[in-house]
Amino acid sequence: FHIPVMGTGHSIDSPIRVAHLGISSVMSIVDDILIEKVYNYYAQKFSIDVEVIHKSDLYARSKRITNYLNLVNKIVSLKLDEIKSLPFSNGNEKTKYFELLPDESSLKKKYKYFLTIQDKNEKELISKELTELMRAGSIDVNIMSKVDRTNYAKDGSILSEEFSDAKSALRGYAESTLNSSIVFSAGFNRSLLGFLTQFKDFYRDSKGQIKKKIIIKVSDFRSALIQGKFLATKGLEVSEFRIESG
Repeated sequence: FHIPVMGTGHSIDSPIRVAHLGISSVMSIVDDILIEKVYNYYAQKFSIDVEVIHKSDLYARSKRITNYLNLVNKIVSLKLDEIKSLPFSNGNEKTKYFELLPDESSLKKKYKYFLTIQDKNEKELISKELTELMRAGSIDVNIMSKVDRTNYAKDGSILSEEFSDAKSALRGYAESTLNSSIVFSAGFNRSLLGFLTQFKDFYRDSKGQIKKKIIIKVSDFRSALIQGKFLATKGLEVSEFRIESG
């Protein structure tokens, strides 16, 4: 299962709480001021150096978002390594990781087999295999397409399109270290989706892998068709369509 985006704040730190247990979640990345506060809180909690972004920096908004996403990625990796180092015993988070898996999962089946093994050497071998196969849940992000306010410089002049709210958030995600998905919701924003072409992580690499996948929330088939075709003309692929409402 996954935890969907919930407002701007309710799921802002969900990956830090659950990704090490293999649970995927989606964070809203539109509120960079909130993100900076959460960034400072968790950096202090995990004793990680913070990078101060000056307000005068034109790319301040996107850099705050990038810094936070990189921090989340780092913390999740640390927490996953921590539970990987644990032994298999009742009640700990390593056991919880496997118990939360769906019954049809091949990893869950291997874990259930592991529990029946009596031979000490075989048990140790399967234990190592299971540990190596543990993966963190995906750290996904969400941008509401229509939340794309134009921003202004200190002298009152209008900043170019790339500094709008949604595009700055998109840049923040694109320049992060995450290997995950971005979810676009609340309508079709041609300019925003067109901005995806500026970043190579949304395209297949030489090995055919996509580092940052595109997910579109839609309310009907027509919307999916229009947005899917639009992205296809840019050489971009939609990895998944999700239903926006009942």
